[in-house]
Amino acid sequence: MHAPSFLRCLAVAAALITLVDAINPIEVKGTRLFEIGSGKPFQVKGVDYYPRPNAGKDDVNNHDVFTDDYEDMWRPHIQEFVALGVNTIRLYAVDPFKPHDKFMCALSAAGIYVVVDLAALCENCAITKDPYPACYPPQLKTRGQQIITAFSKYNNVLAFSAGNEVNHFVKDMKVNAPCQKKFLRDMRAFIDSCAANMRYIPVGVVLADSDRDDNTLYYSCRTDPADTLENAEWYGLNAYLQCDAPATATSIGPGYKKLLDDFKSYKLPIPALMTEYGCLNKGFPTIKGYAAQRTWMDAAWLLSSEFVDVFAGGLAFEFSTENANSKADAPFPFTSFGTQNYGLGYFDPATCEGTAASPCTYKRMPNFDLLAAQYNASKTASLPAKSAYTPSITTFPACPSSVPTLKSIVWPSDTTKDELCPDLKQTKLCPGDIIHTGGKPSGMAKGPNSTTTAPAKSTGGSSSAGAAATATAVAVGMTTWSLLA
Repeated sequence: MHAPSFLRCLAVAAALITLVDAINPIEVKGTRLFEIGSGKPFQVKGVDYYPRPNAGKDDVNNHDVFTDDYEDMWRPHIQEFVALGVNTIRLYAVDPFKPHDKFMCALSAAGIYVVVDLAALCENCAITKDPYPACYPPQLKTRGQQIITAFSKYNNVLAFSAGNEVNHFVKDMKVNAPCQKKFLRDMRAFIDSCAANMRYIPVGVVLADSDRDDNTLYYSCRTDPADTLENAEWYGLNAYLQCDAPATATSIGPGYKKLLDDFKSYKLPIPALMTEYGCLNKGFPTIKGYAAQRTWMDAAWLLSSEFVDVFAGGLAFEFSTENANSKADAPFPFTSFGTQNYGLGYFDPATCEGTAASPCTYKRMPNFDLLAAQYNASKTASLPAKSAYTPSITTFPACPSSVPTLKSIVWPSDTTKDELCPDLKQTKLCPGDIIHTGGKPSGMAKGPNSTTTAPAKSTGGSSSAGAAATATAVAVGMTTWSLLA
């Protein structure tokens, strides 16, 4: 007679005290990625994420909809990420003054990492198309440091990107590339100066696929060989190369074969990522009434043994079709081929605004399941752990001779005062997380993050260790449900 009441009490107790296992941050060693602590290998199986609604005030480009205030919009998508098999998402714009705890901690609990862009489309928020040094507004240095400070507490920040496709806005990469490289260096220098307070979060850059040789080599080189902060710590490429509908997972297509050959020839000592991929082509099959559904053979190639020594994975473009971009040639419900119909799914109904009053329901397209099949089939079990891996390339490539050295340019940003370093001991962490730091500032890039301190508080208000003394824990995936004894 009392069993139902007892079970209800257990359910209430489980809901009240929820402990989440800490997610291990990711670090770079050579051209590969590893979990800090466990040393397990990590490959990026990602998706580019911008859940732009079909209508309303948030139907705009490059807007931060990942804050606590937008929980109604993003919360349902986390279960979609899990079903898709992704372990990483990419954010194109964030506001460092808005709260992101709910979003980042929900992702952390699901085992999902985040690549955070330090640039955005607002005024003085990105490298411009002006000739150097004017293309680097000093305000950008401050904003970049503010984003790093705001997001340094999240152990599931995989990396920071210093910019997205600055080469797309100029005819010659030499016009503004020095600005992008200098901003990247400034962000690395800030993290290094704060190493006693935070971990070394890798800073890289994302480029469009033009002038492939010069861009890749320039951002990966050191124009001053003595400056260990100049080079990107990872290199991202937005490239849409697999447009061949009959392609198979076992035979690498010509676009990816050339990509692999090119990057092997660069001999980069850092990991490369495909930060956007997923070509659109009318020749892809029609499935369940949806035309031109991408088969995602390139996902299988990227995660294969042929690519693993050069590429650390990739992020498919994109989670949801943006109605504002697609409606001209592939309108809602996006069943036809369109030059901007990039979604793995879309939002319904046609006029949804992504609010509690006008919610957007995510509808999967067939190519969602095709990508999920590739991601979920890919395993890292055959890859060596960090302790068993020795990088084969340890020197940086020579810089293109046509681009000036950073120290030969007078930079207005050098007179901009740095922001204060984050104090993570005074900051609320995600449940179960601990603080990782890089050690003492050195004026140069250090090795792996090493120091751990200060266990985070659980959502029940007691530390993980304290709760364990008074509770019986039952592990369920990434979450530990603690039932009161």
